[in-house]
Amino acid sequence: MTIRVMIVDDHQIFRRGVQSLLEDESDIEVVGEAGSAQDALALAEKLKPDVATVDIRLGGMDGIQLVRALKASATPPRCMILSTYEDRQYLVGALEAEADAYLLKSNSYETLPDAIRQVHGGKSMLSQELIGVMMDEYKKVASQQIQRESGLTPQEVRVLRLLATGGRSLDIANELALTEITVKRKVQEITTKLGAANRVQAVAEAIRRGVI
Repeated sequence: MTIRVMIVDDHQIFRRGVQSLLEDESDIEVVGEAGSAQDALALAEKLKPDVATVDIRLGGMDGIQLVRALKASATPPRCMILSTYEDRQYLVGALEAEADAYLLKSNSYETLPDAIRQVHGGKSMLSQELIGVMMDEYKKVASQQIQRESGLTPQEVRVLRLLATGGRSLDIANELALTEITVKRKVQEITTKLGAANRVQAVAEAIRRGVI
């Protein structure tokens, strides 16, 4: 089976480079290329490629929006983001748009043919450098979920973190631009929410729950 590929990138030199790379692959055929999202949508509707490689930065509609549109089509291709950006926002956006892969251009060129085969076969892929970004995002989301379940506000979590480092009420007040009385009241509210008897137990319970 020949894998039919569409290349979408606003840099013609990059498109030509990818096409040249794939020419030697007997099971992969570049059926079309586009320099903009609008052209890519029209081309995809006409050619119905199996796999689309998509750059993030495109004129008008960006790569993430394009992936979302391609995935909503009657014959959605497998979509691979090829980007120079390691930005968390782009990565999360691409995955939310149901991209099947997010690979960095800097290290995906030589491995691209095999990546196309794997993605076409149903696998999802992520560049090694981006795994840490996703782990940080997962930890952030998990921490926010834990905080919501505990009923603690972001400010109360900051107070807890300062308590955990040994901060006194006056120290915390100065750090957060609050009055000492306000901090003491917040500490009492925190201990109540966590079912603790005092601030030491509150810190211990927050650590146990993964709040801090």
